[in-house]
Amino acid sequence: MFVIIFRMWTEECAVEVGAERLAATKIYAATGQPPSVISFHGAGSTATRARIRYVLDYFAEHGVSSACFDFSGHGESTGNMARANLRMREQEARAVAEFLNCQNLRAIIGTSMGAHIAAILAPALKPRSLILFCPAAYPQDAMDLPFDSAFTEMVRQPGAYVNSPAFPALHAFPGDLLIIAGKQDAVIPREVVDLYIESAAMARSKKVIWLEECGHQIHPWLQQHAEERDAVLRDVLVTSQYRM
Repeated sequence: MFVIIFRMWTEECAVEVGAERLAATKIYAATGQPPSVISFHGAGSTATRARIRYVLDYFAEHGVSSACFDFSGHGESTGNMARANLRMREQEARAVAEFLNCQNLRAIIGTSMGAHIAAILAPALKPRSLILFCPAAYPQDAMDLPFDSAFTEMVRQPGAYVNSPAFPALHAFPGDLLIIAGKQDAVIPREVVDLYIESAAMARSKKVIWLEECGHQIHPWLQQHAEERDAVLRDVLVTSQYRM
């Protein structure tokens, strides 16, 4: 008698968005179901789709397929990060979601800048849940600025995040919102997390997990702290499994 055991597997692909070619990975559960979770990574020269793989591999182990990609100028994608802006990030994320045919999204996972993008795309992509790690929020006037010194100066002004388009985008979000943040984060003020929670006035559920000793580099920190990592992974999975 032969026993066939199906295991998770991955598929590398690329998405053409404008002049750029974005590298993407689909992580399939043993069920072979198409991706129902998509992840948007953060900003910075070291940010790539690889950062979130420990979360997406966990999803696959529990029967949920997912996808992640590198924004232009990051990882294995083409482009120049210094010439990009938040509007481009929004367009790239939308295009990848459409390429993946993500019409029944369990969840969007966003990290830092990617959380801002996840929030503003929530009305269009209609995920059942939003899972945001150390979420950033940028002012409306920063959306079209290239990622240069002028952008940095604007977003670092005290309280600049208050008029972020991420917050009104969440006003009618009906799903489940989970935020994981570090209490020692020196980049994202705690008030940003509070505004995300307050803005999601119609959310079915809202929860914040505060990691006591964690700073802004949340994914490397979690991978080095097994107890906290395992607890976060369980919450992330439960949040993504809620039904509308």
